[in-house]
Amino acid sequence: MNLGLTGLTAVVTGGSSGIGAAITKAFAAEGCHVVFCARDQSRIDAMLESTQGLPGRVSADAVDVNDHDAFAAWLHQLPPFDIFIPNVSALSVDWRKAMETDVQATVNATEAAVPILMKSKQAAITYIGSKAGSLAAPGSPAYGAAKAAMAHYMKSLSARLLPAVRVNTVSPGDTLAENGLWDKVRINDPDAYAKVVARNPLGRLATPEEIARVVVFLSSPAASFVAGANWYVDGGSINHVQV
Repeated sequence: MNLGLTGLTAVVTGGSSGIGAAITKAFAAEGCHVVFCARDQSRIDAMLESTQGLPGRVSADAVDVNDHDAFAAWLHQLPPFDIFIPNVSALSVDWRKAMETDVQATVNATEAAVPILMKSKQAAITYIGSKAGSLAAPGSPAYGAAKAAMAHYMKSLSARLLPAVRVNTVSPGDTLAENGLWDKVRINDPDAYAKVVARNPLGRLATPEEIARVVVFLSSPAASFVAGANWYVDGGSINHVQV
């Protein structure tokens, strides 16, 4: 299937590692130009090196989404873009950090991108949520609450921006990314990791690439009639029926 991404441009926040890095590479593999931001220049440099030879051009800058003015200024100095992927999360149990990064910084970043996206005929926003936003998370209530709030915001934003901009959410399940949360659990607490694997009906965790492929499709012109959706990429681990 031709996703229709050749020649389009996507902006990815937090694109130097984990799911964000996989998303960046997946877009570039489809011929989409990608600009990503992250905070650590060494990680940015390593990521750029790993994307050499892909069909789409990849570039990046060191920008912190929590610095709203700097992030907005960065967006507005970029060439016009068609797709925005807000991906950054504090991944924290601390309420202040979760609200500042997962909610406020993400809203600010998304709103800053909207006027630029409105100029594109293929405009799309795909937010990277989490299955934690739809289930009880007694060990990380701040993270789960932030993700639930953002899923609501994205649904409301979709209603506000259609038909000019499609807005959707992709909610990953447990994902094994190198040096990520579950990778550290796998190394440091094998028993706890085994319990995480056991709660996944497929008997394993997702790879970042599996999440990225869904994000890229949903953001592409090939998914042109999908709007206001929250797609769970969780290997069947959520049992409730979405209504």
